[in-house]
Amino acid sequence: MSAAEKRQREREKAARKTKKTELLEEKDNQEESEEESEEEEDDGLFSAGPDPRIEQLKEYISAGHTPEEIAAELERLGGVDALVCGAMIAGRGGEDFAKGHFLISCLLDQGGKLTEEIVSNKAIFKACFAGTSEGQLGILTAMELYIVTEKRNGIKVFDKVCKTLWECDIVEEDQFKVWQAQETALQAFYAEFKLGDAIKMREAASTFLDWLEEGEEEG
Repeated sequence: MSAAEKRQREREKAARKTKKTELLEEKDNQEESEEESEEEEDDGLFSAGPDPRIEQLKEYISAGHTPEEIAAELERLGGVDALVCGAMIAGRGGEDFAKGHFLISCLLDQGGKLTEEIVSNKAIFKACFAGTSEGQLGILTAMELYIVTEKRNGIKVFDKVCKTLWECDIVEEDQFKVWQAQETALQAFYAEFKLGDAIKMREAASTFLDWLEEGEEEG
């Protein structure tokens, strides 16, 4: 093999190596681009902000409307396809729960005690939810979500919250019993549902329900 032929082969070998490197780099860049796209999709799914209806309802409440007008506005806004904790609750199955979540997001966590804030807003809660058993279960389950996500120190003393909801005529005794029997009620609406939390809250609620039954027996 002449020196010229040898140099030609070396050039061809180097060219093939360069081409292979370029193809590998192109493949890596494509995979990185796909991974970034998937991450953006995931971020969009799990970091979605609050449902825009919450802000609309908050502005409506701030305008000084009556509890009955607020209830009508909440009904108009509805709870279909609601965004709750970054995930969408598709369809109408969780509409009462979603509306409960909207109202709690507007009225509670204002810096005071939870039970006191419920009392302060009892007329609005009552107008929005006390009229139907579905509404009562919706606000009670939404309150469960609020406790486990925002007020975890309230899990073991949930009986006090239940007592306040009952005293304010927002939730009736029968609906507490229905909720208590459904330990996984929140699971359909909250991806990070923990059965242990649900059990603890229902154990706490039992203190309140026992107190109610004792009062009935004495009466």
